[in-house]
Amino acid sequence: MQSHSIQIKPLDSRCRYWAKIVRAGNELPVPSLITGANDIGGPYLQLGEEELLPGDALFEGEANHQRRNDRGWSYWLAFVSESGEFVRYESSFSTQKAEMKAQGLSPELLNGSGDIAAMVRIVHGLRAGLSVTPSKTE
Repeated sequence: MQSHSIQIKPLDSRCRYWAKIVRAGNELPVPSLITGANDIGGPYLQLGEEELLPGDALFEGEANHQRRNDRGWSYWLAFVSESGEFVRYESSFSTQKAEMKAQGLSPELLNGSGDIAAMVRIVHGLRAGLSVTPSKTE
């Protein structure tokens, strides 16, 4: 079994940040019930190093610093496939939703708006064996 070491830390230490891991055996809510990070099960992580195992998903959010032109939040999803491949997705998840819709993802899982709901939708798709184009692989 291949694991991946990851750092739990914000890109900018001045910004608000959160991270949660949903382990392979833990269920996720349907995306339409997601209104924020509190709706993803499990505790918030402390800064430091963590291990992701096959089937694990790491959800992260960071406030864009107030001096930037693009205020709001940025989101990242990291996932380790059953074969041990590490993939990362970054904010703007509409391409992934369209891919999953074309592959027949359940309409119940296509409902729900916002980046956090989109990250949950992607994990549902990956767990169902769909091919979802990542932003980055390692």
